[in-house]
Amino acid sequence: MTTPSPTRTPKRPAPPESVVAPTTPAPDDATQLPSCWRDVRDALAAGIDRLVLFGPPGTGKTYAGLTLGDVAGGAYRLICNEDMTAADVTGHFMPTADGTWKWLDGSVLKAWDGNGSIGGRIVADEIDRASGDVLSLLLNMFDNVESASWQHPDSGVVHRPRPGFSVIMTTNVEDMRDLPVALKDRFPVAIRIDQPHPGALARLSPYLRAPAAAAAAADKARRFSVRSFMAFDRLRESGMDLERAAFLIFGNHSKDILDAIRVDAVSKRPAKKAS
Repeated sequence: MTTPSPTRTPKRPAPPESVVAPTTPAPDDATQLPSCWRDVRDALAAGIDRLVLFGPPGTGKTYAGLTLGDVAGGAYRLICNEDMTAADVTGHFMPTADGTWKWLDGSVLKAWDGNGSIGGRIVADEIDRASGDVLSLLLNMFDNVESASWQHPDSGVVHRPRPGFSVIMTTNVEDMRDLPVALKDRFPVAIRIDQPHPGALARLSPYLRAPAAAAAAADKARRFSVRSFMAFDRLRESGMDLERAAFLIFGNHSKDILDAIRVDAVSKRPAKKAS
């Protein structure tokens, strides 16, 4: 009888020639957190339950909202845009196989209920893009626990958020003055995120982390998000040629990105001992 060969996990492609994978601080090492992320950590630790993270895209704002602080009640994401409806927020009826209709809770109701004992967290991405009617609904549902309520259209049951419910809003605006006053009033703490979170960077191959952090903090014309580097990483993992992968993701800036990867890696090489 032939013994089957063990399954092997595909290896990541080697870094480009002359690139040495740098060591990166552990994502949960508080001493290594950029100042903006220390502010987020401290605000959450102080019990702030309404928080705005704003600034350039691709810096880990959504990642942080879903993972940082106390999310024992569960974390849910709501992606806002002009076409979303109240059904995305509160829920809707769905036909079943037996011809009946079943109610499915929306993201905010799920977060209100949490794990059944404590409320969860809703991460509202780009809430400023929601239409007027949906924004009004969200403003009501993101009010404090004592004031927020919603009545089910069929059962008439009045729902309220459980204690511990929290909201983190993310937006790509660069100036908080661009947001509606009523929205800003619901979120007393707003923190500009101008550097990627180490936890988001840790999802990249080690040799890409420092260049990705630098590119995310660059001026607007040369800025690339961590998501761009994740896509580049995936292309490399699939076996695509380095230069071609870089051009597909970074276009005319591909040479600059590859130079940055190599220069950063060379700078981290240990110095040669004198003979």
